[in-house]
Amino acid sequence: MDNVEKYYKELWKIKSKQSHQDYVKKRDLFHLYFLDKIVNPYVNGRIEVTRRILPKGERILDIGCWGGDSTVAMGAFENFEEVYGVDLPEESIVKANEKGIKAFKVDLNKDRLPFNDSYFGSVTCLAVLAQVFDPYFVIQEISRVLKPSGELIISVPNVASFSNRVRVLCGRKPVTSLDPGWGGGQLHNFTLYDTCKFLRDSGFKIIVKESTGGLIRLRRWWISLLCGEFVIKCKKRMQ
Repeated sequence: MDNVEKYYKELWKIKSKQSHQDYVKKRDLFHLYFLDKIVNPYVNGRIEVTRRILPKGERILDIGCWGGDSTVAMGAFENFEEVYGVDLPEESIVKANEKGIKAFKVDLNKDRLPFNDSYFGSVTCLAVLAQVFDPYFVIQEISRVLKPSGELIISVPNVASFSNRVRVLCGRKPVTSLDPGWGGGQLHNFTLYDTCKFLRDSGFKIIVKESTGGLIRLRRWWISLLCGEFVIKCKKRMQ
């Protein structure tokens, strides 16, 4: 087993035992006792946002399905006839298949997606791109398996959020994940501008830019600053 698979196998064991309160305890005092009371980051999460903007169709692929709970919660079975998923931990694949998801083991750092070109009408890729070695390789594979005009929904953390700007001002490093390990296992940082440019350069047209968390109208007013995590819906451009 290589180091990448070992890492995610251990992460599965840890996260499967953690509760919401375990994550809350990891918050620093500024967030725990002040900022979180105002803008509540625990509501309107990436799954809720995705559920609101998810299209309908014949087939959907959830990249990083992580046992399938999020795939089900986002409404995949309600909106699509066939639901597929890919992930690396064996436990995730087993759990996803038990939920009726056609799940396959894939290492996104080196494996091509095991599907024909233009096979899916929609793809979701939530909280994944920051953790792969080469986001360009992953986005190219997503584009390959998407039909022309197919839709992609991604989520990435915002390294340029108000919280992180304060942290840097105080001599602290930005925080974009509370998962175990240095930087929560995040290999890349994203801002709204650079994420949208990345998607456009990869052949996608931006349709919707949303934020997670409470006070959603305020966050939308200045999404690049007030958003902790972006959820972006885009469409594959016709060649």
